Amino acid sequence: MEAITISKVFKRYTLDEFIAYLQTFVGQVRFNEVHVHGTWKPTIANFRERPGDYYMHSMYRAHLQRGFTDIAQHATIDPDGYIWDGRPLLVPPASATGYNDSDDDRVHPFMFEMIGNFDKGVEKLDGAQLETAVGLTRAIVSLFGSRIVFHREMNPLKTCPGSGVDKDTFVALVNAAIKPPATAKPVISAEDANKIIKFLSAGYSTTSDAEARAEFNRLANELRKASGQKLQ
Repeated sequence: MEAITISKVFKRYTLDEFIAYLQTFVGQVRFNEVHVHGTWKPTIANFRERPGDYYMHSMYRAHLQRGFTDIAQHATIDPDGYIWDGRPLLVPPASATGYNDSDDDRVHPFMFEMIGNFDKGVEKLDGAQLETAVGLTRAIVSLFGSRIVFHREMNPLKTCPGSGVDKDTFVALVNAAIKPPATAKPVISAEDANKIIKFLSAGYSTTSDAEARAEFNRLANELRKASGQKLQ
């Protein structure tokens, strides 16, 4: 394969890091839509063959050759769930003809790519990559009031982001209510906690110092808390 000339630096983010980055643009731009794409090529299998930034530069070069001024997308989600930045967020994407911009200079879609061929029977969008795609979309919808649009809705000749990605399921994941945290499992059994509390009680009974007794009681309650028992 022909060598790629690197003329743009791509930064890799975790989902939380990228959301923090997005938050700095609230008030500067409004993403009226989130455009969801799958690369088709490179595939997930391709991505495993070389360092991640190789494919960012590969896409960048391919998009320049198509006459774009920059890489088409604002972000790219790799198979490990990391987000690579792309086109500046204040600049409209090169997402789909007739859908890239609005009449308002400060309003345009946010476009992201997911590396992989997600047509049925090829590769699957799952695990960390799906979690990041859902989390990123949820953050953009929450921060900017965006509407979710799949590439194939803008171009019926495309299956993008892949015929194996069901939009209703994806949107349901994005819109899912935040679940309350599961009840934490006790970090110590009640039986062991009570044995330790008995030793503390012995110390409690040998002193009349109010501060010492308060500390014995605090420690006993910490043990009760850790073992899922009622505080006293």
